[in-house]
Amino acid sequence: MPVAPEEGGYERQPIWVCPECGREHQKNSPPCSRCGNAKLEKHVPREEDYAEELSGTSYLDVLEPRYAVGIVFALVAGGALVLALLGVITLPGMGGPSLAVADVPGNATTANGIDLAETERAYLADANDRRAEAGVDRLDRSETLDDVARYLNQRRVKGTYTNEEVPPIDRVSDALGDACNGEQPVAYTESGGDRETITDYDSPDSLAAALGDVFDSGEDSLSEFPVGRTGVDVHVGPDGRVFVTQVVC
Repeated sequence: MPVAPEEGGYERQPIWVCPECGREHQKNSPPCSRCGNAKLEKHVPREEDYAEELSGTSYLDVLEPRYAVGIVFALVAGGALVLALLGVITLPGMGGPSLAVADVPGNATTANGIDLAETERAYLADANDRRAEAGVDRLDRSETLDDVARYLNQRRVKGTYTNEEVPPIDRVSDALGDACNGEQPVAYTESGGDRETITDYDSPDSLAAALGDVFDSGEDSLSEFPVGRTGVDVHVGPDGRVFVTQVVC
């Protein structure tokens, strides 16, 4: 028997409903895929069959979960990219070349019970005191130049104690950014050599004062360093030898 066209001039496709469990099937292909009933009944949908379903339908209702997750991820990623471009955060791969040196022998944080970060702060304070006595302006510490000083110092330590290849020096100029306002930084390096080791000191202040004496006894005294910003790194080799690098621009 032909199916009468619905209002609007088109004919709705029939569905086949299981009278036992109500499962709808697109074709008359018993048994029921849900309960196994051997008989399906033909049913032609009417407008009122969809009225309740369509009345409460929104875009969120038809949005599949995987697409919803994708949209949320895209919004988060887009927000992070905007923050990175504004300089609020740094994303991997957007912070310039890495200034990391792998597998550096010795200690970069603590040696013989002495905190090397505290030593760096004490060293710079002592250096500025010496510059003030000589009538020279103080040096202001820069995080970027600290990174450069650490990179140069650790390259030197690794090259001293191993035969392994060290990362290239040209990473420094790429990583400086505007820290030196386009000027070329100057690096000053010293080490205890065979004269003294970390075991000769019992505090950051005593080690810092000794490092200041080493610089002042060299070709360039602390008072002769250029006026500007600076970065400092102290590292102790596996034999207790103390390495210090200071970058100034």
